[in-house]
Amino acid sequence: MSVLGRAVRESSTAVRTVFGNRNLRRIMLAFGGSLIGDWAYATAISVWAYSVGGAKVLAVWAVARFILMAVCTPFAATLVDRHSRKGIMIGVDLARCVLLLVVAATMATVPPLVVFVLAGLASVLGTPFRPAQRAMMPSLVSRPEELTAVNGTSSTLESLAFFAGPALAAGMLAATSVEVVLVFDAATFLWSAALVYGVRPVLAAQPTRTPAEEVRVDTGGSEGPPPGATAGAALEPEPAGATTAATQTTSTETTSTQTTATQRWAFLRETGEGFAYIWGNRDLRVLIGLTCAQTLIAGASAVFVVSMAFDLVDLGPPGVGFLDSMLGVGALVGGFVALSRASRQQLGLDFCVGVVLWSLPLVLVLVWPTVAVAVLVMLLLGLANPLVDVNLDTLLQRLTPDHLLGRVFGTLDSAYIASMAVGAGVMPLLIVLVGLQWGMALLGVFVTVMVVPAVPRMRRLDLTLRAPEGLPLVESVPMFAPLDRTALEGLARQLTRVEVPAGALVFDEGDEGDQFFIIESGAVEIWHHGVLLRTEYAGDYFGEIALLRQVPRTAQVRAVEPTVLRGLGRRAFLDAVLGNVEAVTAAETVMARRILAG
Repeated sequence: MSVLGRAVRESSTAVRTVFGNRNLRRIMLAFGGSLIGDWAYATAISVWAYSVGGAKVLAVWAVARFILMAVCTPFAATLVDRHSRKGIMIGVDLARCVLLLVVAATMATVPPLVVFVLAGLASVLGTPFRPAQRAMMPSLVSRPEELTAVNGTSSTLESLAFFAGPALAAGMLAATSVEVVLVFDAATFLWSAALVYGVRPVLAAQPTRTPAEEVRVDTGGSEGPPPGATAGAALEPEPAGATTAATQTTSTETTSTQTTATQRWAFLRETGEGFAYIWGNRDLRVLIGLTCAQTLIAGASAVFVVSMAFDLVDLGPPGVGFLDSMLGVGALVGGFVALSRASRQQLGLDFCVGVVLWSLPLVLVLVWPTVAVAVLVMLLLGLANPLVDVNLDTLLQRLTPDHLLGRVFGTLDSAYIASMAVGAGVMPLLIVLVGLQWGMALLGVFVTVMVVPAVPRMRRLDLTLRAPEGLPLVESVPMFAPLDRTALEGLARQLTRVEVPAGALVFDEGDEGDQFFIIESGAVEIWHHGVLLRTEYAGDYFGEIALLRQVPRTAQVRAVEPTVLRGLGRRAFLDAVLGNVEAVTAAETVMARRILAG
C-alpha cells in the first residue's frame, strides 16, 4: 500500500506541475483533444478501407501513407527550427480541419482513390505538429523533472485518446457514418488551434541561432560569392553606358536563380543536420533503432488488429474500435506507471522495458487465440506505449541542443514512420506465409531479441543523464540563463572543484586567464591596484573578463575564509557564451557593469 500511495502522490505531483502552468495546460489540452479526434478518424478510415478491399487494400493504404509521412517529416521538421513553433502548430491544425471537412463532404460521391489521396494529404499536413510541440516543451519548463512530468502527462493524454478515440468511433460508426467521424475530427483541430493560440511562452519557442548560423541563413547558406563568381568581380566597375536594360534583366534573373538554388541547398543541408546529429551520437542511434523496432510492430498492428477483429475472434467492425480502445485502457495505466517513475530518472531502462512489452505479448495469441487473450495483448501493448514515448521524448530533449530539436524529432518521426510502413507491408505477407498467429509471434520475438544487447548502454545513459552536482551553480549565472537544458548540464559536468585556504590567492592581476569561477562556499575579495572593489560569496562568480576580452587578469582575487570554487575551462566557457546571441549580450552587460564599478 505504501508503494501504491507513493506512486499516486508522484503521479499527482507531476500532473499538478503541468496543469499549474498555463502554457503547458493549453498545450496538453490541445494535444489531447486533437488526438482523440485523430484516433476516431484512424479507426473509421481503417474500417472503411477494409470494407473497400480487405486486408490487402488496408495494408497498401497504410504503407503508402506511412511512406509519404516518412519522406515529408524531416523537411517539415526543418521548418520547425526555422519558424515559430506555435505558428506552425496553429497552421497545421487549421489546414487539416479544412481538408477533413472536404473529405467528409465528398466521400460518398468520389471514387475511393480520391478519398485515399485526400486522407493521405491530411496525414502529410500533420507531420510538423508533433516535432513543433515536442521542441517547444523545453522552453516552457525550468527543471529536468518538469520535462519528464510534461512528457508523462502528454503520454497519459495520449493514452486517454487511445481509449476515447476508438470508443467514440465505434459508437459513431454504429449510430451514424464515417463522414460524421471526419467532421468530429475536424472540430478537434479547431479546438487545438484555439488553445495553442493562447500560449505565451516565458522563453521564446523559436530557437536562438548563433551569429554564424544567422549569417548562413541570411545568405542562403553561402559563406562566399555565388557559384561561378570570382572573388574580385564585384569590385570591378562597369564602363559608363555599358549596362543596358537587357543586361540588367539578365543579371537579375541569373542572381535570382543562383539565390534560389543556394537557398534550396541550404534548406536541404539544414534538414540533413538532424540525421547527422543522430548518426554522430551512438546513444541516439541505439534509441532510434529500438524505436523503429517497436514501431515495426505498431505498423503491423494497423493490419493485425483489424484481422484479429474480423477473422480471429469474429467481432466485426465494432470489434476494431473495441480492441483499439483496449489499447487505450492499457495506455492509461501505463501513463500512470510512467508518471510514478518519473522521479527515478531511469529513462533508458524503462524505455527498454516498454519496447519489450510492445513485442513479447504478441506470442500469447499463438498459444491462446481467444477474445480474452486478444484483449489482454492490446492492454499490454497499451501499457507499454507510455513507457516508450515518455522516456524516448525526455531522452531526446536531454541529449539534443535546442536549435536542433525540431529536426532531430523530425528525423525520429521519419524513421519510425518508415518502420511502420515496413511493418504494415510485412504483416500481410506473414499472414499469407505463416498465418496471423505465427506472424504476430515472429514479430514479437524478433523485436524482443533486439532489445537485449542495448540494455547495458541504456543503464550507462541513465547514469550519465542524472543531474550533475554543479547544475544549480551553473543555472545561477546570468550569462548562462539563455542556454538550453542540455548545454547547462554539459557545462555542469565540466566543472572542476578548487579548494582555496583562507588568505590564499585564487589569481593575481596580470595572470593569464584560463578559468571562469563560481563560488560554491566561502567568500573572496576582489582587489584592483590595491583597492578593494567588492566581496563575493556563495553563488557569485568571477574571471569572465580575461576570457571574453582575451586579456590578462584585471584584478586580484583572494579567499577571506576557506572557500570552495567550481572552475570552468576557457574553451568550454567561450563555446557556451559565444555560441548564443543572448548569452553574449548578458556577458557584455555583466562586464560593462563590473568595469564601471571598478
